[in-house]
Amino acid sequence: MILTGKALVMGNNVNTDVLHPSRFFSLDDKRVREGFLQAMDRRSAAAEQGEGGDVSGRIVIAGDNFGCGSSRETGARVFLLAGIRAVVARSMARIFSRNVRNLGLPAVECPTLPAAMQDGEAVELDLETWCLSVASSGKTFPLKPIDPFWKAVIHAGGLMPFLGFKDL
Repeated sequence: MILTGKALVMGNNVNTDVLHPSRFFSLDDKRVREGFLQAMDRRSAAAEQGEGGDVSGRIVIAGDNFGCGSSRETGARVFLLAGIRAVVARSMARIFSRNVRNLGLPAVECPTLPAAMQDGEAVELDLETWCLSVASSGKTFPLKPIDPFWKAVIHAGGLMPFLGFKDL
């Protein structure tokens, strides 16, 4: 599986309460989606690139300890609702990576990820060879190996499809 998209670059220690503030917690998907990145000004980067603030199709590129903070399910679900294709970080909070993987979003670590990536840069995530390629530099970075179980879950599209449940 190869995923391509523009980078949505974030820093170190990005907390789930910043990614999705608790005031947007809801069972209504529209309300949940509305809260994505409201405590950060990351939508403005997409707007500056002529995308009107739309982050769908993006691949989040982050630093260390991405997704630390609370473990509310909406903090993971909002990534899917926003159309994020994958999350790649130098390191990730364990519960965050597990929550988004459970929902079918590839969340992988890349310890050698450069700090100076540009927002909007074209990237390719290869989940067969386990590497991230950055188009502008032509460089490829290896992903941290994950347990074969989680590889299978990612390739199945989430925990429920992996277990054989299709319509929930």
